[in-house]
Amino acid sequence: MVLGRRAYLKSLNDEQLIGVYREKQWSACIDELYRRYGHLVYGVQLKYTKHTMDAEDLTMECFAKLPTLLLQHDIAFFKGWLFTVARNLALTFLRKNKAAIIDQLDEQKQGLVIEEDTIDIEKELSLLEWALPQLKEHQKICIVLFYIEQKSYEQIMAQTGYTFNEVKSYVQNGKRKLKVLMEQNERYESK
Repeated sequence: MVLGRRAYLKSLNDEQLIGVYREKQWSACIDELYRRYGHLVYGVQLKYTKHTMDAEDLTMECFAKLPTLLLQHDIAFFKGWLFTVARNLALTFLRKNKAAIIDQLDEQKQGLVIEEDTIDIEKELSLLEWALPQLKEHQKICIVLFYIEQKSYEQIMAQTGYTFNEVKSYVQNGKRKLKVLMEQNERYESK
């Protein structure tokens, strides 16, 4: 039976597999998604953390959260959605470990080398934390719900009462405004 179930799940595309999970909540569905995408999630984690142990831990954490997330979110394109979940998990990890990054920067001042990518990610996070409060309130709400909480437009509409076109506009204009603010700040700081 288990072998037959595995073969059945393996034959399904991602969306069908998620549908089966939502209906029956078979852990074998999560196992199949891990077989398909575990290496990609690990690659994302390694890109951001630069440490194999952290990347392995975050990959496991990502797939441990997957059962709950699959029941909470309507997912149109799983691979892209999973990439976003993995990236956000890595960024949250880096934000929580900001003190460790500051310690690494202190070590760099003492002659030790830290990879530039880690500094760039931290710089981007700091810029984002600075720029986000400068958005109009409705843009900020939609940006946080869409990109950070990974809610769909429909979920944002239900939560805020905004129309589909308003949500779409607030997300797009908020994203554009964030980019402009962050670029202006970078130019100002580089002078």
